[in-house]
Amino acid sequence: MSNQTPDNSEPTLPLLRQERENVVDFGGLCPLYYAPMHYPTEVELYEPSFDPHSAALHENSRQPAATVKVQVPLPCGHFNIWRPLHDRRAPVAARLARFFVGSAALQPDGRVVAPNNSTWDSRISYSSADDEYYENGHVLPVINGWRHGTLAARSLFRKVEHDWMMTYLAPEQGNSHQQPLAVWRFNYAESRRAVERFHAVLGFSLFAESAAVEWCVRPLSSHRFRRIPIHVLTPEEARYFSEIGSGDSGESHADDSLEQRARIIEQYCGQILAYRASSNEYNDYVVHSVPALAADLTQYVEGEYGFELAVSFVPASEGPDGWQKAQVARQSLHHPISGRMREGEDALSRCGLDFRIKLRDDIVVPPVSVELTHALTATAPEQRLCMDGPGCNFTICVRDPENTVGSLQPPIGAHEHVLRAGSEYFAALLESDMAESSSKQVELEGMPYGPVRSAIYFLYADSVPREESMDLNDWIVLLDVASRLSIPRLHQLSQARILAEVVPDTLAALQDPSDEDSYKVPAEYPDLETIELLQGVAADTGAHDLAQALDRLVAYYPIEVCENRIRSSPVGEFVPPPPHHMGTHDHDPGIRFAVGRAQGPFGRGPFGHHDFEIEGGDPHGPVQMPIMAGPAIHPEIAPGFAHAGGNHRGVHDGGFLGRLLGNWRLTNIPNNGHADPPAPQPGPVPDVPHATHAHMPPPESDSESD
Repeated sequence: MSNQTPDNSEPTLPLLRQERENVVDFGGLCPLYYAPMHYPTEVELYEPSFDPHSAALHENSRQPAATVKVQVPLPCGHFNIWRPLHDRRAPVAARLARFFVGSAALQPDGRVVAPNNSTWDSRISYSSADDEYYENGHVLPVINGWRHGTLAARSLFRKVEHDWMMTYLAPEQGNSHQQPLAVWRFNYAESRRAVERFHAVLGFSLFAESAAVEWCVRPLSSHRFRRIPIHVLTPEEARYFSEIGSGDSGESHADDSLEQRARIIEQYCGQILAYRASSNEYNDYVVHSVPALAADLTQYVEGEYGFELAVSFVPASEGPDGWQKAQVARQSLHHPISGRMREGEDALSRCGLDFRIKLRDDIVVPPVSVELTHALTATAPEQRLCMDGPGCNFTICVRDPENTVGSLQPPIGAHEHVLRAGSEYFAALLESDMAESSSKQVELEGMPYGPVRSAIYFLYADSVPREESMDLNDWIVLLDVASRLSIPRLHQLSQARILAEVVPDTLAALQDPSDEDSYKVPAEYPDLETIELLQGVAADTGAHDLAQALDRLVAYYPIEVCENRIRSSPVGEFVPPPPHHMGTHDHDPGIRFAVGRAQGPFGRGPFGHHDFEIEGGDPHGPVQMPIMAGPAIHPEIAPGFAHAGGNHRGVHDGGFLGRLLGNWRLTNIPNNGHADPPAPQPGPVPDVPHATHAHMPPPESDSESD
């Protein structure tokens, strides 16, 4: 394997190399739904709990009753569409307290917070030795089975070598018509929190020069995967990685310089580090990824709500066992994770796959600066200063061009050291040789009086007067004032309030899934004219965070709509075949990757969605996407699914699902007879809001061809 440098090189696998038609195009990948298992196979870390201190007894003439306050930990995102993800700060279920070591687990209020000093907000770890996934550093399995934790996978299996006591993921033996592949998907759009940092342990091993493992990443707003380069350390570089000595090579490097090691890691940031191990009697070529070393992949997904990570395998071309020459998540059976409660999060360092994500809010409002806090309390620590109060030694006069009665605009009194600490504009003014600096008075031309007074008041009270009655226009004006006076905290707060006025509580304003006619209602973007206006405001006021948040909103709104519709629809078409159809080395007929795009009753796109188009011919009108309550599958005259292994795969009238299930026809009808989908597990999902948009015409008759 040759060393690679970070670039935009495309993946070698055609399925990953092809460009998506839109952001809701799965590119031929078929998401599969695996129903959660029950304890003790899988554990629900986050579940509704009640506060015993909130219990209130109500007596009546017949039977006493009590009410308690229920705490529901809402998810911060979703893993592979169906699995909720929770922030690691969320309290775990009280019944699991005995699994966590230390008195810090049980809080005085009854909550259970596992002691954790990690800075990662979301973490998913996979141990091939246990064949289990773990969430947020808790050594309790949340997903059982490697395949159950993927968005899609094909031609792979978990190999267990009982003679060598090793286990790993490898291509299926004898499969030459499909290149092995696995994909994982993370989406945090529901909480409107973007990725700040992303580190991942992507363990792999190669035992032949012709074998290869290729890792690729795709932000959900992008139409293409990008290949993550792999750098094989030179012998000189490998000396500074002491963990290599514990690998299969048997070598030990005593010379371990942390400084030089840090320089090497920084130099190859965005790449996966591997090393060439010593050959043995069985293999002349051995390459391993550096054990437990998390690659910094932030540059690929920074500022995104979500991403997909894929790995493809190239088996060795020589030898009868070439299929097992490319391995992922190789671990020793002697060192499993399960049951290592006392080790806690340290046990997860042995996991072959470990995804760690640090999140941040769309717009981060900084705390009050230390300088401003000191300025407000320096003269009288027990009493804060106030605007227009005693001791004011600086006067601000506002010349509002829209005001016709000057007497209604009295001068604003302030303290010089408060203005200097809270406003970069006044700090520069007071430090200059201008006349305003010596006269202790300034006139602000062409600025609105009310917002200026609110901005100065904000420096003293850390709040905006009459904030609850302010609308979008008021916040835009205040943002402009905060920008011109260079008040950083108010500038960020105004951006956050503007975004909250535009965006609803959840990105996807979905219809009620219990309404059988809800699929007729189109989901709209927020008003695009308003977004374009706000993007111009952000450019004029230097509101870079607001501009980036609006761009994410436009990109991820259809993605969140699509995922929510999948979660709220019957999952029958996503359920894999029964286990007896899945051989250890045989091709899995239920996991088939379609070539091309779906062609459903609403046009092209996945699962019957058509591409986004402008309605009514207005290029500035709302962009709409018809969404369905769930497609129903009806057999044609020749039931292709009953002969899935027969010769019916060449004729498909049902688009993507038709190619997946055989010669079936994809239709969309209300009350299609599917049972209600199971609630996503583990953890609750908040109720979706009712629709407020106008109805669109119903779809064509089911008798028409798709």
